[in-house]
Amino acid sequence: MGKIYNIGLFGESKSGKTTLGESLLLQAGAIDRMGTTNQGNTVLDFEAEEKERQISISLAVAYFKKNDNIFYIVDTPGYMDFIGEQISGIEGVDIAVINIGSDIGIDVGTEKLWEIIKGKNIPSFIFVNKIDVSDINLNSLWSEIESFFGKKLALITYPIKKGDNFEIVNILQNQVEEDIKGLFQKTMDAIAELDDNVMEKYLEEGKLEKEEISKCLKQGILKAEIMPVLFGSSLKLIGIKELFDFIQNYLPSTDELPPVKGIGPDEKEIERERKAEVPLSGKVIKTNFDPLAGRLSYLRVFSGVLQSNSQIFNSSKNIKERIGQLYRMMGKKQEPVESVLPGEIVTVTKLQETETFDSFSDPSSPIVFKKPNIPTGAVSYSITPKIKGTEDKLGNALNKIVEEDLTINVFRDEETGETLLTGIGDLHIEITTKKFKNKFGVEVEKGIPKIAYKETITKEVNAEGKFKKQTGGRGQYGHCFIKIEPLPRGSGFEFVDKIFGGAIPRQYIPSVEKGIRQAMKKGVLAGYPLVDFRVTLYDGTYHPVDSSDIAFQVAGSMALQKGVQDAGPILLEPIVNVEIRVPQEFVGDVIGTINAKRGKVLDMTIIGKNQVIKGQVPLSEMANYTNELRSITSGKGSYSISFSHYEPVPSYIAEKIIAERKKEKEKVQ
Repeated sequence: MGKIYNIGLFGESKSGKTTLGESLLLQAGAIDRMGTTNQGNTVLDFEAEEKERQISISLAVAYFKKNDNIFYIVDTPGYMDFIGEQISGIEGVDIAVINIGSDIGIDVGTEKLWEIIKGKNIPSFIFVNKIDVSDINLNSLWSEIESFFGKKLALITYPIKKGDNFEIVNILQNQVEEDIKGLFQKTMDAIAELDDNVMEKYLEEGKLEKEEISKCLKQGILKAEIMPVLFGSSLKLIGIKELFDFIQNYLPSTDELPPVKGIGPDEKEIERERKAEVPLSGKVIKTNFDPLAGRLSYLRVFSGVLQSNSQIFNSSKNIKERIGQLYRMMGKKQEPVESVLPGEIVTVTKLQETETFDSFSDPSSPIVFKKPNIPTGAVSYSITPKIKGTEDKLGNALNKIVEEDLTINVFRDEETGETLLTGIGDLHIEITTKKFKNKFGVEVEKGIPKIAYKETITKEVNAEGKFKKQTGGRGQYGHCFIKIEPLPRGSGFEFVDKIFGGAIPRQYIPSVEKGIRQAMKKGVLAGYPLVDFRVTLYDGTYHPVDSSDIAFQVAGSMALQKGVQDAGPILLEPIVNVEIRVPQEFVGDVIGTINAKRGKVLDMTIIGKNQVIKGQVPLSEMANYTNELRSITSGKGSYSISFSHYEPVPSYIAEKIIAERKKEKEKVQ
């Protein structure tokens, strides 16, 4: 058996990643004709939505064999809306290809992806794609790449325009044109610096032999100390043969990489060699639900041998799972295989409890691999079933969608009564809502979610609540005096018992608190919950016969409602932290949008050629911001939000909110 190579394709949307994967499969002879995204017939973009939109939405895997070696190609989406799929790809690969469209350069998506890839120290190289669609200023593009990646670059191939065509020159063969000698010299210097002995010889003789270049370059890639750069066009098959040769000759195979680290049963970090002779270990990198096959799990093997129709130990959950038939994937096509080695990515159907990013291993040698951080969504919509009676079907679909896509969050907002679906962006939400119908047979209606406002008080007051009711039989009597005072923002609610001398019997004091807590849920201004205040129960009276639990609940509720009306009640609104990434030329316009939304800018930093603007904005002002930002920046901006705190709503806005809530109540009545 030969070696296993595991390569992920990463980069901005429309940079040509999927076509690059297609061209490599063609070069290897794994397919006999090359599909294109325009025609919707590629191996790696096979879902209906991908074909219709001509973009990648989900992670896809293909492979080819060459000289007894197996090469896995993992294609990932470019839109940051699908960051969950990109993270799955990063978790599953050994080598990262940073695919840069020459017409796009290094954009926001590439920047964010590189942060994650660099954080995992994955050996990487750059392929500058689409050289046929624009006139390239090679020096300018090289400077941009060098400035951003901040690593020693090694120029491996470069294009020379010959009339209407391009010729790809391979620097490793010492074919150096006059206008590229400066970059060639930089490349040789960077390669020589990877080995002290080679560097000493290079300083003496001024040149490197091919064997020295090969040895240093492979070690440099393996240690993530150097970034090779190649040029070409995947669509026109320019530079693909050179890229293919580079992959075979210079990239490290799985067994050449450092040991993979995890946590053993004693909670200590351990290392597992990436070899077939050691105990089994691996990770689930993706879960997909097929309407016919059911749950489809993508497994990445790190060490040992995984067999079809065997048993694995889910070391994340401490359970055993039966493994059925294993399959190598060729896009959507499943090809059965009996056993797989470290570095391979295969699928299996119908695992019962094993989920995405769970670890699996030999039960006699358990190991758990760290789960990646999953970003939280920035966009929320309320969802309801379109057809009454399909609530259970929708609930089942929600569970599967959340398991399939960890960046989707579904929860019920107890304060507004809505089921909310939260995702990374509007495109993410749009495609997710289509899944309900296309994959799970239930249609949903999407609505703008209500903002979870709250109410609070600004002054200290005393209040009395007295409930007295006399009917033909036993009456009802409850009577209490309370002090209400505001607390700092975020404090919640405090109840203090200061009853002395039996003014209220001990068994009825919890009843007063219960009544107050019930009244808190409704507020007094617009029906929103009351927060950030303290109630002190300090006096009251009771009747030996007519007093009861319910009577003191009502008395407590009455006291709170009366007191809050005199305590300067105000509305509070949620404020979110906003982080926006945009090219420098759009910074002024973006700051303008923050100011227009009653927000404030807190910090600004430069990452690559982009500016990162951090600020705080009322959540109510962020509706449709994805489309607004896309319009302002021509699709080059991205943002994320997270909850920060609550602040008072300006009075002129609060009046409108209160008036609208009254109208809603009148309609219901």
